[in-house]
Order: sequence, then structure tokens, then C-alpha cells
Amino acid sequence: MKKEEFKQKTHQVIDELAETISNLESRAGQIAEDAKEEYKEQLDKLRELRDSLSAKLEEYDKMTDGKWDLVKESAGNFFASVAEAWKENFGKVSDAFKKEPPKES
Repeated sequence: MKKEEFKQKTHQVIDELAETISNLESRAGQIAEDAKEEYKEQLDKLRELRDSLSAKLEEYDKMTDGKWDLVKESAGNFFASVAEAWKENFGKVSDAFKKEPPKES
């Protein structure tokens, strides 16, 4: 993976994460009471993931091209682990919407 390609993909994932988090936050009132704590924890994990990805992108962005050649494999592995963590946490948050929502009085 080339440095520019990594930066582009990472920016795209950060933007998608930010949009997903925003959408999930706006739907928090639709979550069943017994699922709210887990929902909040998973949202926090998504936020941490976004922040970690932003920090890593900044770190890689400051590297010279020569140094990038040395770490590009680990950058690709990091990107893959972020994608997997995102899918896992997003799935857990989505499950909270499948539970019975609170009844309005």
C-alpha cells in the first residue's frame, strides 16, 4: 500500500466513522432501556477507534517516504484491525436497535 493510498483510505474511514457515530447518537432515544448501557459502551469504543485512527494517520503523515517503506506493512495491518474492530462494534450497536424500544407514555 502506498502512503497516499493509506492516507486516502484512512480519511475515508474516519469520515465514515464520524458519520456513523453521529447517526447512532441521534437515534439513542430509540434504544430499549436494558440496552442503553451497552449501546453507550459500544459508541465509546467507536469514538476511541476514530480517535486512534486519526492519531495514527497524523503519525504516518509526518513520516518521510523512506521511513514509510519500512512501516507500510504494519500500517496495512493496523488498517485491517481497525476495519475489523469497527465491524464488530457497529454490529453490537446495531443489535441494540433490535431490542424492544421504550414505550411512549
